[in-house]
Amino acid sequence: MNQTPTPWKAHNPTLTLYAFQLRQDISKGNQQMMDNADQLWEQCVALGEQRNIQLLKSLKTELRCYTYDSKDSQYHYNPTNEDQEATPEEKPYLDDSLELLRKDPQSDQARQLRFHSDSDKNGLPLMGEVYPLRIHDTYALDLTLRYRETVELAQLSQLNPTDQIQASIGQTLLLFAKPVNVEESAYEDFANHCVAALVKETADYLQLPATGQLFGSPIFEYDNDKETPRERCHILVWLNSHPETLSKTVEAYHSLLNLLGCRSKILYAYSQSRHCHDQALELYRELEQKVEQLVQPPEETLEELNQWLKEIPQRAFHYAKYLRDMEDHSTAITTNIQNYRSSLENIKALSLPNDDLGFLQIFLDRTCNQCQTQIQVDLNYLRPTQHLFEQMTATIRGMIEVKQAESDRKLQKTLQANEAAAQKRECDSLTRNLTLQRLRGISRKA
Repeated sequence: MNQTPTPWKAHNPTLTLYAFQLRQDISKGNQQMMDNADQLWEQCVALGEQRNIQLLKSLKTELRCYTYDSKDSQYHYNPTNEDQEATPEEKPYLDDSLELLRKDPQSDQARQLRFHSDSDKNGLPLMGEVYPLRIHDTYALDLTLRYRETVELAQLSQLNPTDQIQASIGQTLLLFAKPVNVEESAYEDFANHCVAALVKETADYLQLPATGQLFGSPIFEYDNDKETPRERCHILVWLNSHPETLSKTVEAYHSLLNLLGCRSKILYAYSQSRHCHDQALELYRELEQKVEQLVQPPEETLEELNQWLKEIPQRAFHYAKYLRDMEDHSTAITTNIQNYRSSLENIKALSLPNDDLGFLQIFLDRTCNQCQTQIQVDLNYLRPTQHLFEQMTATIRGMIEVKQAESDRKLQKTLQANEAAAQKRECDSLTRNLTLQRLRGISRKA
């Protein structure tokens, strides 16, 4: 990237982190919480400590998923309390979504927590809001940080909270700002410099996969295409250049939030399927080595074969579980594709005549299709090996039977030989005794 042109500035820059944390462990049942389900809220508290934002420091006091324990005077994570505090109006929709901030008793209305600090490291007043949600089996966080003035692009770095917040499923940074002293033809270059300011260390690894126009204003999408959610960096730079952009954004808020959540869940499910594939492939390679040993078998002992007979079914069970999990991840992708498509249709319904939402459609048509296709290819490659596990188990059982029979025959021969030897020794002993008796008799007669 070229050196930042000095006249370029950003007016009223707003950076929103949309972060998504898996709340429930589906593999252990719908009511089983993930071990790190509260990680997102703990990280918000840590951000408050780092930035000296009192509201974030005390966030647990405002969340329905925390309850106060008078014994130690602390707030503790208690997810079952979420539904208990739901209002009668919220209860019919608990399976879909729930706002996690405790309601204002006076108004019973949804609310955001607004905060501000007198001065940050840039010497500028920092303002923002936090809006936590539960969407199905996932926690969602909308954390917004903003400056209410015109700033240098280099100052944007202080808006980025991702040094403290890394969600388990994935996240998106959305920068919304009005360009100052920037020609329309230079908007893309301006967006590039905004990204370089936000993530200095990794900006060179980010690609600009798509551009578009949303609610009248140009938008630029950046992604590093990392497979692991914690390593993935997804940034949207949205340049406020149309008078209807803000009002349309408010109308489309929940659709945009749901769309980004579905995007993260699709990529997360795909990364999990790749993990299962790698683990299954490792078992497959171990099995191939065993097969080679059976083709040209060394002189395994019965003890070694019996150990194999114990290990192979265990590996076969884990192998089958990985394949089943891959199928579950494929189903999760299909479900979230449907939800993504629904959210995208809602956004399209609010779009302006000259909007270009192709960058959102590309993810649906290209990325999602690639994910589903790859999982099916992986399953088609791995499934036949399940029969090999069965065949190998049967082969080892057969070898054990043969070796056991050989061992039994050898043992029988040994026993027979030992019995014959014993009989011979007994006969020889009897013969010797008779001979001695005769000799003694002859001696007495003499």
